[in-house]
Amino acid sequence: MEYRICSQEEMLRRLGDYVNIETPSRDYEQLQLLNNRMEQDLQAAGAETRRVPGERGDILIATLGKGPKRILLLGHRDTVFQRGDLEKNPYREEIREGIPVLRGPGVLDMKAGDLFALEIFRHFKDHLPEDWNLTGVFNCDEEIGSGESEQTIRAYARGSEFCLCLEPSVPGYCTVARKGLAGYEFTVEGKASHSGVSYEKGASAIEAASWLISQIYSLRDMERSLTINIGAIEAPGKANIICPKVWATGEARCYDPALLRETLEKIRQLCEENPVPGTRIHLKIRGVRPPMVQSEEARRLFDLAKKHAEAHGLSLEGRVHGGGSDGSFAADEGIPVLDGMGAEGENSHTFDEYVVKSTLMDRLKVLIDLIEEVTGEN
Repeated sequence: MEYRICSQEEMLRRLGDYVNIETPSRDYEQLQLLNNRMEQDLQAAGAETRRVPGERGDILIATLGKGPKRILLLGHRDTVFQRGDLEKNPYREEIREGIPVLRGPGVLDMKAGDLFALEIFRHFKDHLPEDWNLTGVFNCDEEIGSGESEQTIRAYARGSEFCLCLEPSVPGYCTVARKGLAGYEFTVEGKASHSGVSYEKGASAIEAASWLISQIYSLRDMERSLTINIGAIEAPGKANIICPKVWATGEARCYDPALLRETLEKIRQLCEENPVPGTRIHLKIRGVRPPMVQSEEARRLFDLAKKHAEAHGLSLEGRVHGGGSDGSFAADEGIPVLDGMGAEGENSHTFDEYVVKSTLMDRLKVLIDLIEEVTGEN
């Protein structure tokens, strides 16, 4: 089959261009720079584009074709890295354990995946079957929960035939199921007083927070894959002053939607049960990603992808894991989702992040073959 895509040399050059535009979450200026660049590239590849304005960066929507049956592609611009990290970790090719890899902040998660989407549009320009359309939704806040973009993603998922989420995966795998994630934060208000002179007049926010944190951790259930974490605590003060305020943030993750809802309700109840007199606990749910469960339709989609991967000399196995992605929102709308179909590599979210160079073009061709088969082109 003829693949109407760029050369590997061009792919590597453009990947460097994308990585060299640093895009930390919440860095509106930098995210808009990459939005502008990718919008131009998508238009050159034949897509019509529009933007949904956002405070964290616009959501970029790209569409090809006018048919009623939609294929949804998902990607994100933001990374976990900070502006200036590129100087310490520039885009480059190097040899790792005898294998050529590509390095740089966000190269794997997920600027290579965004380029896959671009090349899929390029391939299907002028020959997408007339009863289909190809739509890409690319947001700027995936790494911080997709709070601004969730409803847009869900809206496009509704009515789509299936979704390909171009998040990365470890070599030889894609993602068929993910844990759900519920983020929360709480503030404990107490009353300051001297811990020696007027101890009885105080109400320790730290005491109440300690009780609450202990109770939240007791909800952990490893047999049911329910994990609990408190990731940050702030409680400024002094040893001789009873602490008047504590702030903390955490999350719960599991594969069972009902268990995740149950856990959040238990956390709410604990906040109300607070046994420390004179203190109050204020809970805020920061966002919930539902679990991504593999449906029978999604399993069939995976089987097709596996067949095409083998035809290109690649292995492809399904994995389940605890990381979140926007694919969960699409799956929650009842459509089949195949996630982790972006670049192969390791060590996302670290300075050691890398893409396996040799798999880039073949992994992209697997996606094209899959779409060709589903739309009846081959």
